[in-house]
Amino acid sequence: MVPTLNLYSFFYFGLSLVSGIAYFYFRSRKGELTPSFRGLLIPLLSLFYWSVAWSICNSFLHHFTAYVFVFLKNPAILILGLSTSDLAFRFQKDLFPRWHHWSSKVQTTLAIVAVIYNGLGFFFRDIQFDPKMEFYVPIQTSENTIIQLSILSIAIALCLILVNTLLALAIKYTKLEGSKKRATGGFIFAIIGILCLAFADILVDLNFVSKPTYLFVLTNLTIIIMTILVLVSLNQETVPSTVGFKIMTFNLTILYLILSIVANFLFNRFRIDIQNEMSREKHNVKTQLELGNIYPFVYLSDLVIDMQGKKFRINKTEFTNNQIKSIDSRIPSYESFKLDTFTNEPKGIYWTSDFFAKNHHFLIAIPYLEYREKVHQTVVWLIITLLFSIFTIFMLYPVLHKTSIVFPLTRLLSGIRRMQAGDLFVSVEVSSKDEIGELSKSFNEMITIVREARFQLEQKIEERTVSLNNTIIELRDTQEQLLHAERMSTLGKIAASVAHEINNPLAAIKGSIQFIKDGQFSEDKVTLTELENKADELIESFKNGKRSEVTSRFKRKRELTSFFRSKQVSDPISLADTCFDFHIETIPTPYQSLFDTKEGIDAFQKQLNEHVIRFHLGIIETAVERASKIVFALKHHSYSGPKDSQKLISLREGIESVLSMYSKSWKPHVELDWMFEGDPQVFGHADELIQVWTNLIYNSFQACPSERGRIGITLTESETEAIITIEDNGKGIPEEILPRIFEPFFTTKELGMGTGLGLSIVQKIIENHQGSILVQSQPGKTVFTISLPLAKP
Repeated sequence: MVPTLNLYSFFYFGLSLVSGIAYFYFRSRKGELTPSFRGLLIPLLSLFYWSVAWSICNSFLHHFTAYVFVFLKNPAILILGLSTSDLAFRFQKDLFPRWHHWSSKVQTTLAIVAVIYNGLGFFFRDIQFDPKMEFYVPIQTSENTIIQLSILSIAIALCLILVNTLLALAIKYTKLEGSKKRATGGFIFAIIGILCLAFADILVDLNFVSKPTYLFVLTNLTIIIMTILVLVSLNQETVPSTVGFKIMTFNLTILYLILSIVANFLFNRFRIDIQNEMSREKHNVKTQLELGNIYPFVYLSDLVIDMQGKKFRINKTEFTNNQIKSIDSRIPSYESFKLDTFTNEPKGIYWTSDFFAKNHHFLIAIPYLEYREKVHQTVVWLIITLLFSIFTIFMLYPVLHKTSIVFPLTRLLSGIRRMQAGDLFVSVEVSSKDEIGELSKSFNEMITIVREARFQLEQKIEERTVSLNNTIIELRDTQEQLLHAERMSTLGKIAASVAHEINNPLAAIKGSIQFIKDGQFSEDKVTLTELENKADELIESFKNGKRSEVTSRFKRKRELTSFFRSKQVSDPISLADTCFDFHIETIPTPYQSLFDTKEGIDAFQKQLNEHVIRFHLGIIETAVERASKIVFALKHHSYSGPKDSQKLISLREGIESVLSMYSKSWKPHVELDWMFEGDPQVFGHADELIQVWTNLIYNSFQACPSERGRIGITLTESETEAIITIEDNGKGIPEEILPRIFEPFFTTKELGMGTGLGLSIVQKIIENHQGSILVQSQPGKTVFTISLPLAKP
């Protein structure tokens, strides 16, 4: 199977070459491309396979080209349509994601159905040589409507896909503006071109358009459309590309179009020459027959047949007389030559023409293979010319474009990038007086102006920066103080509200406890019966006793349960458990008689239940007392109203409220030593002094070591002052920062762990109460001493 190129092999070979180069170029730079531009790779690959399929069909005279035509060319054109549609939706920006999603599903389904239907229809059509296409294809016409639809299914599906795509692009065009709108307009033009080709294909399949004209328009319009798509996509701001590649794309397109026009002109000239040569052969044979030469001399013809006599005048092949009957049904052609297939093999294809000589109908047949071989030689030379031209363009590219365009633009771009990086002493070489040279000259002038302006601006910025930094520092200090004050005020209001709400139920609980005690229990032993007194003595005798060892405790409990069971107690196990809770692990002999009667057992259980109730009421009372202390401390932390009304305050209660409120949150390894003498009282604001004790005690706990920490708090009084000392055994305060610890915003803690306002606020509060605060520190010992004037009687 030797290739025999025909007139259109050149067009499709060139198209596959150009699309293949574009695909592999973009494929090598896939990582640099945007997602929408990467979508162009599939249309380019589809176009490549489509043009390769056409090249194969036009380059071989063999039945297998029918399979290539149906199973490679047709799916490739549908994939081209689908991928171009997907690219159109995502071009610039996907404005209709739902439309895009459903269109993809419907269009893909339509394409698959069309391919399957076209493929199934193929097996119901005979493979024959098509005189219009000049290669073997399944029969393109049929009386059967179903088969006719299978022929048109690919073109119809492609038209529907492209119409939907055009509608989406048209709506997108109305929503975009500027360069994006112009680029979308170019895309619309390309889609319209593809739609026109698909529609023309329907007309060709219906025999409304000549196939040679269609094939010429198809190849040239396709390359123009793909060039528009590539250049429009490259002109997007988000797509990385080079001027050199755009120039090469444009050059290759122009080269292909020029060679295509030249090739079409040569092919037409060649076809006319061949037809003239065949016409001369026909006239020569006719003249010889009219002169009476029965077997005329021929140069091109293989067959000269007397159609009326049903016999050969010239028969260079192995044709038989019976085969003449197979061409009786053909339509005669007297004015021109046409292709007829005497057999369904390449050797059975002939250029034929009819004429009359001596009132007899004759047929002259010239082998198509000889004609095809001459065309093959011409096409090979054209392809060589195309390859040489492409090679020449690539070789001359450095001379024609790099030196005069790409290199100057690269230098200018390098200068701009250096300027963006901060180099204002950059200068671009001016190597020409064209537009690029003028642009480089303008850039050098601009960079000079920018450099001078920057120096002036830096001086002004430096002056303003110093002033601005000072202002910012002042504003930050003020803002921190305001935020802290607002936060403390808000927290105080919340704490006051919570303390008030909690205090009411605590008071109710206290009253209920006292009511239960007063109403249920009597402290008068006289009112008790003899059995009840004896039971009470038994319980009191074990009240402060010690428990036995664990190993013997279970044994004692079993023995006590057995004793109760022997005395017919209703629930001996539960009674034994309750007795053990109150350390009663055995019943002494003097009291065992108490359980001999039911009255004695009832008296014991009654007194035991009374002790249980008293015990639990005591727990509740203790918990309420603790909660009351916490509420008291919380009230002292809360907002206390105007500061101009001082009250008489107990320092001991204030310090104890802080210790009570925060005792559970201190470190467990810290030992607290709280000592006080008397109950000194001062005039002041309770909430402010509570804040002083909280800050100082909390700082001491923070400073204590991780093991064996110790804090000592003492409260004493002199004749005129109350003296409070808070001491810890931490690592101490360094001597160099000791004078600064009362400065606002000064802190040695990590960022976010402190504001530096705690000790400053403490000092201010103490001074507002006419007192003083001193600090002494060394490694292992830090002492804060606060003096406050006592309230005058």
